[in-house]
Amino acid sequence: MSASLHSRLRASLTAGRLAVLAATCAGAFAAGMPQAWAQSVPAANAQRSYQIAAGPLADALTQFARGAGVVLSFDPALVRGRRSEGLDGAYSVSAGFARLLSGSGLQARAQSGNSWTLVQASSFEGDTTTLAPVTVSGMSDSALAPTVGYVATASASATKTDTPLIETPQSVSVVTREQMTEQGAQTLNQVLRYTAGVATETRGATATRLDQFSVRGFSASTYLDGLRVFGGRDALPQVDAYRLERVDVLKGPASVMYGQGGPGGVVNQVSKRPLDETLREVEVQVGNYDYRRANFDFGGALDGEGKYLYRLVGSGYMSDGQVKDTKERRYFVSPAFTWRPNGDTSLTVLTNFQHDPDMGSYGSVSSMRTLRSAPDGIRLPADYYDGDANFEESDRKSYSLGYVLEHRFNDTFKASQSLRWTHAEARYRSVYGAMTSNYGYTDNTYLYQQRSSIATDVDVGALTLDNNLQARFNTGAFDHTVLLGLDYQHVKTDTLSGFGTAPALNVLNPDNRQHIPVPAFSTDATSKQYQTGLYFQDQIRIDRLSVLLGGRYDWSRTVGETTTLATGRVAPSKLDAEAFSGRLGVIYNFDNGVAPYFSYSESFEPQSGTGWNNTPFKPIEGKQYEVGIKYQPPGSATMLTAAAFDIRRENMTTTDPDPAHICGTTGGRCSIQAGELRTQGIELEAKTEPLRGLTLVAAYSLMDNEYSKAYPSVAGLNLKGKTPVGVPSQQASAWARYQLQEGPLAGLGVGGGVRYIGSSYGDETNSLKIPSVTLFDLMLDYDLGRASPSLKGMQVALNVQNLFDKEYIASCAGDSWCWYGYQRSIRASLRYRW
Repeated sequence: MSASLHSRLRASLTAGRLAVLAATCAGAFAAGMPQAWAQSVPAANAQRSYQIAAGPLADALTQFARGAGVVLSFDPALVRGRRSEGLDGAYSVSAGFARLLSGSGLQARAQSGNSWTLVQASSFEGDTTTLAPVTVSGMSDSALAPTVGYVATASASATKTDTPLIETPQSVSVVTREQMTEQGAQTLNQVLRYTAGVATETRGATATRLDQFSVRGFSASTYLDGLRVFGGRDALPQVDAYRLERVDVLKGPASVMYGQGGPGGVVNQVSKRPLDETLREVEVQVGNYDYRRANFDFGGALDGEGKYLYRLVGSGYMSDGQVKDTKERRYFVSPAFTWRPNGDTSLTVLTNFQHDPDMGSYGSVSSMRTLRSAPDGIRLPADYYDGDANFEESDRKSYSLGYVLEHRFNDTFKASQSLRWTHAEARYRSVYGAMTSNYGYTDNTYLYQQRSSIATDVDVGALTLDNNLQARFNTGAFDHTVLLGLDYQHVKTDTLSGFGTAPALNVLNPDNRQHIPVPAFSTDATSKQYQTGLYFQDQIRIDRLSVLLGGRYDWSRTVGETTTLATGRVAPSKLDAEAFSGRLGVIYNFDNGVAPYFSYSESFEPQSGTGWNNTPFKPIEGKQYEVGIKYQPPGSATMLTAAAFDIRRENMTTTDPDPAHICGTTGGRCSIQAGELRTQGIELEAKTEPLRGLTLVAAYSLMDNEYSKAYPSVAGLNLKGKTPVGVPSQQASAWARYQLQEGPLAGLGVGGGVRYIGSSYGDETNSLKIPSVTLFDLMLDYDLGRASPSLKGMQVALNVQNLFDKEYIASCAGDSWCWYGYQRSIRASLRYRW
């Protein structure tokens, strides 16, 4: 997509209008059935009834095109700043366009088929002016298509169907490609910084090699294109943000659609896919910490009919880590190809080849000399490194091959199959601070940190498959969208690991380049995980009331063995679990855009181990009750949401209260499944584009997260009433961006954001508290084509995160393991689109 085209799209088309225009086949189904497939092209003189409110002309045109079942192409600059008086009554396509465009100096010109083009009245007669049109063609999956702006209107992540967010009775937050780009997000944690209910970067600046965050107080599973991302801790592939079209955050238990997982929710990353529109983009970036990056993104049709499409995305970057003596390196290329033999069938092949030869440090700092003062008052710096540069290694390689096959049989039935094979391997070597108080010494000087070493070689192969059949039909006054699906996951992991000791480190004068031997591998652990799930869902619409019913049954099995290499002893393991998960939701859509809703959802997590008399543990269960309200004013690029929720994570293990119940070879007390963790909270989120060029984002979350049931441990610690570590009690954020539309600086974009991260606890006893922090971000960009036609397609941008270089602790997991947050990051970029 060219720079001028991109800027025109952003300036005048609101987010979600693409999805509205994409429903070009809307005339083929009954009122209240928003997503069916048309079989016929409406005649230009056939009349239909319309009720389109007065408002921005672009909104009125998109609503009319949707209702008329036509494809509209136009230059967004033509309608920028214009308004329409709306439309009320029965009109043909041509008469409707004429009425909407009355007095605007614009006319709609019929093209072949059901296509129309918007042109200036003067250019219509003589046909001498050729505009650069924006062609919004019909796409069945608008939830996967590029979104113009920040405000997405549909998502497939919650229901696996292309459903408007205003009709989805559960909290779903969407971060679009445009928001990622303008906020300078490079990692998944950075993508989610301005999302309500998500606590990002809980491992601070040392979390570059893993995506670690929580949603509503719990860890959340990460998915790519609806399929789970597997790989084990050390070999877990990361999805680079430049590969993504959008990120959907489904909050709360989601086992009905996705199988085993925690009650926090699902983060579904959506890949960039082939497009009809020609797209050519290259970009270079530089920044502090010796940051250098190059990106490219090419795509379009390979033939004149648009049957063959391609997309080629790639990037490479290198940087010094924030932690001293560490570095980051990544290189990837993601080819994609789409074949559309006809209007009913499409096959999209998605691949990725990636190498992360260096990904920073996974170390920590102690609460002493950071949150707490040592006797000498000296504080550890934010770049403190507890490892060893001669020993550190994090070399990760991965590739994935997959496809999405869709076929529409008729107006009722549509089948879909998604498959991905992923292979990942990694070599990991690290020296890290051991979890000991007072650095292992008793002289109260806190000068030396005891350390350990670890070495692992990991090899992972994962096959994920999801099949579903979708049916849309009516039973009297009830409109149904029924989904029946079967998914399967098979993951094989082989891990060689060894552990050793390392010399203590003088924290005030650290020697991070010693000669430390790599420990020999002591164990070889292999495991095979299988999961099969059968799910059913019915989305029922009765006038303005939408009801969501869903259920799923899962069969899960894990078999493995751990071999002690020194003795050859093999210890087998096996875990079998079955579970049913359910979901119910109700939402009502008023004409004014207000939509109150209620939902109930469940999750399950297989649990290894046994209790007294070798009784196997049942899966941990999650349950959520949520009430909320969504507001999407008709004809506007605005989405406001408010939600209150209660989540229970049940069947958690806790100490067996009977001291006579002894388990294991060490004679320790048994465990029973009588623990419960409860989270209650509220979330507020707003995204809007109230004026041309202005975008506003705001989010707030308040959570009370504590163990509601637990028994005291043998040491006397009772978790009941305690809050888990790393969960902020409050979070708030706001972001604003404005692009000047007129004057000598037209094309200059200015934006900034503020992020408030509330206090959290850093240990199980809740005696260590992490203070709150407020951070500021800044961005500037400029379309150079506005300054000189010779620079058309070029844009420069500057992103600064943590503008005032605030030094803070992101979280702790005990006295000895704390993590500094990201310091100031400066990125300058030059992008060229043509």
